[in-house]
Amino acid sequence: MEGSATRLLRVEGKSEDGWREAVSRSRSSLRREGFTVSFAHTGRALRGTKPAEFLAANGDRVVRVFVLLDWAVDTEQTRRRITAAYRNGETRVFVRWPLRWRMLSNVARWGLRGVSVTTW
Repeated sequence: MEGSATRLLRVEGKSEDGWREAVSRSRSSLRREGFTVSFAHTGRALRGTKPAEFLAANGDRVVRVFVLLDWAVDTEQTRRRITAAYRNGETRVFVRWPLRWRMLSNVARWGLRGVSVTTW
C-alpha cells in the first residue's frame, strides 16, 4: 500500500506543470472569445491537486469551465462534477487535443447534451 501512495505522489508532482499550462492556455482561449475569467471556489480538489475549475463571463452569459488532465477524463468524480455543473447552466470542458473525442464520447454517454468540449 505504501508503494502505491508514493507512486501517486510522483505522478501528481509531474502533472502540476501540465495543469498550469492547461489552465493558462484555456483561460487565454476564453479571453480571446471576450470572456472575463475567474476561479470558482467549489470545494475539494481532485486527487489533492488544485481544482481546475473556473467561471467565464461575457455580459449575462456565465459558463462553468473545467480543465481536465489526461488521468481525469474518465473518472467517476469528473462525471459527477460535470453533471452537477451542467444542471446549473452552461458548461465547457477543456482537454488535450488527443482526448477530445474520448471526452465527447463520455459526455454523450453521460447524457449531457449541452456540454461543450474544446482543447487547450
